[in-house]
Amino acid sequence: MSNKKIKLAVYNNHTLGYILPELPNYIQPLHVSILKGAPFETHPTSKIISKNDCVRLASEKDFEDFRCAFGSFENKYEYEFAF
Repeated sequence: MSNKKIKLAVYNNHTLGYILPELPNYIQPLHVSILKGAPFETHPTSKIISKNDCVRLASEKDFEDFRCAFGSFENKYEYEFAF
């Protein structure tokens, strides 16, 4: 098992997701907001992160803003996130 953590991230300010250590160039969506500028998709899939994309670590406040429960993600040994 790898020591690397799963990163909780916000992608282009409209998608809350996670980045797996073995797929560092892809974000897996947890919640997508078309109100914040995400394109409409019935079933959002992983996105390739390009050099022009804005990606930052997500915080507990981001989970609140996207109306997602943070509870199971606050395991600091498994997940990397902003404080």
